[in-house]
Amino acid sequence: YHRLGARHRQQRRRRMTWLDTFLPRLRCPHSGEALHVASDDDKKRAGLAMEQPALVCESGVYVYPVIEGIPHLLPDAAIKTSTAA
Repeated sequence: YHRLGARHRQQRRRRMTWLDTFLPRLRCPHSGEALHVASDDDKKRAGLAMEQPALVCESGVYVYPVIEGIPHLLPDAAIKTSTAA
């Protein structure tokens, strides 16, 4: 039983990306708010394609594209949405 649990934890760790690990620590450079994965509605408001990964601040005002797995969190990379969520 113990061995099975350890194997399951190893498989789960492999599926997680580095972004999953660090996302709780990332903050919006503009507002200081926590970031989370952008929904389709967030992406639409920012004018991004639905398949484009992105992060959004808690208020929904700033959206940051994720390009080739790397979030672009520079203030100049922020897309200010027309309306907050």
